[in-house]
Amino acid sequence: MNTEHNDSSQPNNVARPGDMLRQAREQLGYSQTDIANRLRLRLSVINDIESNCFDSEKISTFTRGYVRSYAKYVGLDDVAVVGLLDDYGHSKPKAQEMQSFSRRTNHEAHDSRIMGLTWILAVIFVGVTAVWWWQNSHLDRDLTPAVDVANVETPALTDDTPVVVEPSATTVTAETSSTDTTAADVTPPPTDVTASNVTPAAINIDTVQAPVVTTDTAIKPVAAVTADTSTTAAVTPVVTTEVAAAPALELTFAADCWIDIRDANGKRLESGIKTAGQTLTLDGKAPFRVRLGAPSAVKIEIKGQPFDLSRYPAGRPVTLTLP
Repeated sequence: MNTEHNDSSQPNNVARPGDMLRQAREQLGYSQTDIANRLRLRLSVINDIESNCFDSEKISTFTRGYVRSYAKYVGLDDVAVVGLLDDYGHSKPKAQEMQSFSRRTNHEAHDSRIMGLTWILAVIFVGVTAVWWWQNSHLDRDLTPAVDVANVETPALTDDTPVVVEPSATTVTAETSSTDTTAADVTPPPTDVTASNVTPAAINIDTVQAPVVTTDTAIKPVAAVTADTSTTAAVTPVVTTEVAAAPALELTFAADCWIDIRDANGKRLESGIKTAGQTLTLDGKAPFRVRLGAPSAVKIEIKGQPFDLSRYPAGRPVTLTLP
């Protein structure tokens, strides 16, 4: 009992900061509401300070700041009042606060280093991506001229075929004309036909026709020669038709492949995914713009002539310009 009495009477012997602040406020004629509005604090905080109700769980820095501001406003020595607050058992933990601030500074510095490293890695990633894209775009640009050169050479081979066929048709036509002319020359009335007249006709036929037909032509009558020549002339358009029937562009697929084909006017002739074993023939105005998703899976023929795709890497899209 004596111990409890001594403990309870100890605070009465020490000047309490709340009592000093309350007395100074009353002397100045201020209310608690006036102080709360001036210091921008809750009315309950002012009441707790004047009642010396200092919660030990609250941050001591805030409590000391409130008391210091209150003392300055009512004209008391803030240092003396805060000193009474320390004597009242509400001292500030200086070492703990400094240690906490140091840890926070170290933590912020660590976060700054991590953030800087993250930005560096992001910049490196963007740079590598840009270089990769630039190299691929230039690689596609380098491949396109090679295709154009190959396409320029291909028509030279293609044009040779009709050149070989057309002279044959011309020769047969010439033979027909020559034979008809000779037949006209050798068809006088029967009474006037002599050996001398027949001999020149045979010579003319030998000159116009091939050596294989020479013997038969010399033996057969003029009518037979004319019939053979007409038959040969009739066969000639069939050969010419077969050569012209070759499609301008033919694609054979060994595996699934995406394509997009357009003519010289930009008209889309074909687009989509083609399956293995499928054959596609196209006609249109050259040059054709051909895009292939998998060039190794496609075989291309231009007017019957194969086009070499082995120079292009497998598994990578390619854009071609074909005549």
